[in-house]
Amino acid sequence: MTDPRSWDVISGASRDDSGPVVLGADFPGRRRGEAGFPDLASKIGTGYRFLQTRPPAVRCQPRPADAAYVGPWLEGIKATRPHVLAVLGHRVGSVYAAAIAEGIAQWQPMPKIILFDPQLSSAELLCLEFQREISSISSLLGDDEIERAMKLVAEIALAAGPDVAGAAAEMVGSYLETVTPAFERAGLGDARDEKFTRSFESYISWLCAAGLIDPSSAWERSTGIASSAYAALPARPRPAGDGPGLVGRMIPVDVGHADLLRSEAVARAVLDLLESR
Repeated sequence: MTDPRSWDVISGASRDDSGPVVLGADFPGRRRGEAGFPDLASKIGTGYRFLQTRPPAVRCQPRPADAAYVGPWLEGIKATRPHVLAVLGHRVGSVYAAAIAEGIAQWQPMPKIILFDPQLSSAELLCLEFQREISSISSLLGDDEIERAMKLVAEIALAAGPDVAGAAAEMVGSYLETVTPAFERAGLGDARDEKFTRSFESYISWLCAAGLIDPSSAWERSTGIASSAYAALPARPRPAGDGPGLVGRMIPVDVGHADLLRSEAVARAVLDLLESR
């Protein structure tokens, strides 16, 4: 059995470990209303055992390393060595999917790599996620607190350049500084020990560590499935002829980003890719 500390079984739990395995890399539970790999797994049927990464509880201080994520995931698979047919990645999870697939290729043929709205990590993306988080708790904050937090994090992102890890640490510090008085006013206790703030810091750390991985080699041999909103997403792979980060083949689908992984058309495309030689 695969190590449950690193992987969640989301379908095919009763299957023999010798059957084909599909792995999904994502950070579940952070994006409200957005479909995830459990939605996709329910549509591609019972022919595959589908596992999803379980992000470790890593914090932004000290700076996270990509090995803190990829290492346990690979060890969890290597312990039983099932045949991994494909590794799937969603958004920034596509970066981790590349690292997982390359790691698995050390003991079996390279798995197929299928990416959904693939994104690279960046300070701009961290800024947007920070702003989204502040907006989600805006009822606890005063207008001046919101304005100050939004302005500060935009300045951090602008000054960060390629130092995504440094920007992440500063943003988490600003986040805790912003929400601590609000949590105290609401009687929620110390923000640093609150499960909601820990979840946000863990997510930012996950985005940050992805910035240490170069997925370009694996992405060149991958297939991407792009929603109708993909062109507007930040930190997308660059177009051909403009440096690394290009996905080998992109399949556009007329589906919104939030519904990409619950689309019947996407499920059919994934099944075709899994069954192709």
